[in-house]
Amino acid sequence: MKKPHLYAVDLDGTLLTDHKTYKHEQLDRVLTLLAEQGSYLAVATGNQMPKIEEYLAGHEHHKNLYYIAENGAIIHNQGTDLALWGFSPDLVNQALTALENFPALGIILSCRHHSFIPSDRLATIAGRVHEQVTKVGIDLPGWDPKTPITAIRPFYPNVETIEDPTTITETIVKIALNADPDEGIYETIEKLHDALPEGIAATSSGFGAIDLILEGNHKGHGLAWLAKRLGLSAEQTTAFGDSGNDLEMFHYAGRAIAMEHSDPALAPVTDLTIGSNNDGAVLDFLEAELTA
Repeated sequence: MKKPHLYAVDLDGTLLTDHKTYKHEQLDRVLTLLAEQGSYLAVATGNQMPKIEEYLAGHEHHKNLYYIAENGAIIHNQGTDLALWGFSPDLVNQALTALENFPALGIILSCRHHSFIPSDRLATIAGRVHEQVTKVGIDLPGWDPKTPITAIRPFYPNVETIEDPTTITETIVKIALNADPDEGIYETIEKLHDALPEGIAATSSGFGAIDLILEGNHKGHGLAWLAKRLGLSAEQTTAFGDSGNDLEMFHYAGRAIAMEHSDPALAPVTDLTIGSNNDGAVLDFLEAELTA
């Protein structure tokens, strides 16, 4: 009998196609095979919990399916948050003060159930998101040019604008930024690291997105926490990903598998490269391995 194993799979650019789809019946088969072998699947993503639940609707009954959300800030299973790490209000205020020096960046303050866009940054982020998704041929359901926030809702379902972010009462678990990808994401990240307060780290999340997270609370931390809870070692984990925010997860996992189009930053810690997210390479790999 095979040893129990934990597979951690990124969503955007990895499990999901560029049009945010995947083969639902195949995922069900994979989850069933994993359960029969005493193994687990964790979706490890920068996405917010409401969006993950939307993507995985119909599969949540699988007891061996876990969510590592918001780049490691939330661990969730079967309707229960097992762990949540968030920013202190003081740290959020320090970050927002630092971000005043980056007026070209869009800002989303992400909480467990809702997210908030400072009103003075809405036009920036909405215009850029619309431009980026149009460029890659992705539809924006509900898009109304007269209501800019509709460009954000397909990605952050419960998003609202807010005049004064200091009035947010929910715990903020991530600050999502949107930059012009043509201006150099990693150059922007370097500038952010110099400007941000101690305790906050910046990571690339793909498509011009930069996520500000608690230092040390990345996907790798979330994967390690979950593996320990399940009684598994690092050697009993496999990670799939394509972006800079998968780097720490690749460092931790016993086996790191990258997509063919992955960020070059992953190359030094990649054990294997498979095909494209648009061809369903992750589920094909998992189904083949689990039935071998």
